[in-house]
Amino acid sequence: MDKQLIINARRASMENYIKSTGGTLLKEGRQYRVEGRSGLMISGNKWYSHTRLKGGNTLDYLVEMEGIEFKKAVEILSMINTDIVPPVMPSGIKNISVPERNTNDKRVIAYLVKTRGISPETIIPLLRQGRVYESSVTHNCVFTGVDGNNSIRYIMQRSTSPASSLKFESQGSDKAYSFSLQGKNDIVYVFESPIDLLSYSCMYSHVLLQESHMLSLGGLADIALEAYAARIPCIRHIIFCLDQDSAGKDAYTMLSKKYVTKGFKIGCHFPQQKDWNMQLLNQIGLKNLAEHHM
Repeated sequence: MDKQLIINARRASMENYIKSTGGTLLKEGRQYRVEGRSGLMISGNKWYSHTRLKGGNTLDYLVEMEGIEFKKAVEILSMINTDIVPPVMPSGIKNISVPERNTNDKRVIAYLVKTRGISPETIIPLLRQGRVYESSVTHNCVFTGVDGNNSIRYIMQRSTSPASSLKFESQGSDKAYSFSLQGKNDIVYVFESPIDLLSYSCMYSHVLLQESHMLSLGGLADIALEAYAARIPCIRHIIFCLDQDSAGKDAYTMLSKKYVTKGFKIGCHFPQQKDWNMQLLNQIGLKNLAEHHM
């Protein structure tokens, strides 16, 4: 078989292939979750299955996940309309695009307090530390992830407009440094998003008083958790506080197995509502806002 066909099959776009088979892609930062295919995350020509704890390129996916014979898989990828993803060259720390801070944070405060129901007591310290702020041009809510030198390595932005559900990671963000609140004990509470993390901290303030760690995954992939646990070796207990849906439950099942084998004690706390922000809004009587911003 032509070697170039094989190379092109390996570099074929996973996103286009999944779409060609009728799959639905759900954006999560710089990658996609495939709806209905439990734990499958894709980006460019790469995929990773949290169900099987394995990944690879597009050709690998057809052979290993769909059971298609190698030669047939190459033929399929050569016949459908798939973009060729150029190989990525290894590099050091990427320069992250950090949005300029606005002269005030009024829109972010209004969004987090009035729309999301998060208490000012939770937000103000983070604004002072620069962990949360308002961007000057778009007025987005900016959540920052920092390294041991307090340098920004990760940024999640969320629109403050009531009519928008826009959220994305800034270019150059390193998911290993996703938004977190560092504690001092051996417990880390793990969430899907910064909003859920802050919502939980409002309802269960004793977690912060006990000096537990709190971490947002920025989705359901565990890149941030692996890196956080490696940076802070005192952590021995992981409590997953993921969404109350099939994706969250599937992720908990997969991740709990993975981290038990690594020697961690595992627990879970699921919200009664779809996610922790909806739970907070229901608790304070703002259910309609919760449903609007899903």
